Amino acid sequence: MAEPEHILREKLAAVFARQDFYEACLRQDAGAMVTIFEAGKVTQGQLAALTGIAQSTLSNYKRGVNTAKFASTFEKLADGTDMPPRLRQALGLSGDAPARSRPAAGALAGVPADTFDLQLLAETIGRNGTAVRRRDLLALAAQLGAGAAVGHGEVWERLADALTRPGSLNETVVRELEARSAGFYLLEEIIPAQDVLKVLTAHIREVSTLLSGRPGDPDDELRRRLIVAAGESSLLAGWSASALGDSAAARNFYDTAITAAGEARDPGITACALTYRSYIPSARGANGRARILLTEALDNVPDQASPATAAWVAARHAEESALLGDKAQALKSWRRAEEAFSIADPDEDRAWSRFLNRDRFETFRIATYLKVGKFDEAQQVADGLLARLGPAEGKLAAVIRENIAAAHLARGSVTEAAQVAQSGLAIVRETEFAMWLPKFEDIARGLLRCQRQPQVRTYLEEFAMTKRQVAPSPR
Repeated sequence: MAEPEHILREKLAAVFARQDFYEACLRQDAGAMVTIFEAGKVTQGQLAALTGIAQSTLSNYKRGVNTAKFASTFEKLADGTDMPPRLRQALGLSGDAPARSRPAAGALAGVPADTFDLQLLAETIGRNGTAVRRRDLLALAAQLGAGAAVGHGEVWERLADALTRPGSLNETVVRELEARSAGFYLLEEIIPAQDVLKVLTAHIREVSTLLSGRPGDPDDELRRRLIVAAGESSLLAGWSASALGDSAAARNFYDTAITAAGEARDPGITACALTYRSYIPSARGANGRARILLTEALDNVPDQASPATAAWVAARHAEESALLGDKAQALKSWRRAEEAFSIADPDEDRAWSRFLNRDRFETFRIATYLKVGKFDEAQQVADGLLARLGPAEGKLAAVIRENIAAAHLARGSVTEAAQVAQSGLAIVRETEFAMWLPKFEDIARGLLRCQRQPQVRTYLEEFAMTKRQVAPSPR
């Protein structure tokens, strides 16, 4: 039986009155906070329900497996439990909780309108670790224009000084560039790929300029961190180029990232580059080549240092193994993915792993299960996931529908395949998700033999229209 809300609020108030809880807030020690909540008879399950933070993540904070670093994590704890201003301030947050009837302050707080542009926005949200609210971003973009001029605040003055005088590079400038690199990953899903690639290219050019003016000293920690920022940014540039259908440019960016990984001694970047790159042959049906890349990625993935990366790479390996008909390897890789995900905290992991929330992870389960014959289980997971996906998750919904359509086709359910694929194709047109168009083309080829059926004919006509609309030019 659920505990009455007034009883839970009394328990929370008692916890908030404790001096050790205030001190834990000052230290930003999420693990100690969870421990004190439990001492006050507030369970991890209750905290998870209030804050939206997974119970497994709360448990990992308590056990010291993960450490909370970002403001967004503490905002969830503070907002969900309705902490008083004194504790919010101790956590480094604003004194007042955001009103429930309006958007939270979020990532755009503190970005003055006259200095807004994508690079400054990326730096700000990367520093805060805050997910971008789509409506907030689109409102500002509409007001100012996506091509707003680069601001002339202190951030830019410091960067300009470092670019003209490499000897002036310091911790502050490096932190700002690291935050900007991380912030681009938070923006990527709600800003068109061509805009992301444009500002990323400028960002990489600036970081490269700083690196070229810095002697190659292996003991230079600032230089190493700049190389990591360049590598992480090159990864996302490659992904954006791939989404635009420019595979050659994507491969060049991934090669740059791998070079940076070697110099910075950061195998996680290599693992990510190989995993991103695996999508290129996979989209063409070259699943064997994709799995070779993923096997190499598994050899590089730092399981303990980045469990979210390990979970993602293993899940992709399971997916490609299933597509190759290697059921035993697919299930083995999937078990490895689940084991890594059970201790992962994507929000506190690498920049590229923040996409891997529970819903995203479940898409890999769906793809793997469909291909190894667990159709009913996959369909059940997919139905639940599609029911709760929001408008911003359109690309994810397209991937799920393509997977289900392909499974229907393999089972000989032609009408069902055409219907599901048609709904996915509508999302591809809306989001201009050109990267996944070859997958829907495979379904079109499989349906050609049944083109006299009305549903199939409709899908084939819509596919031809969609291909004309969103397919990239040959490069």
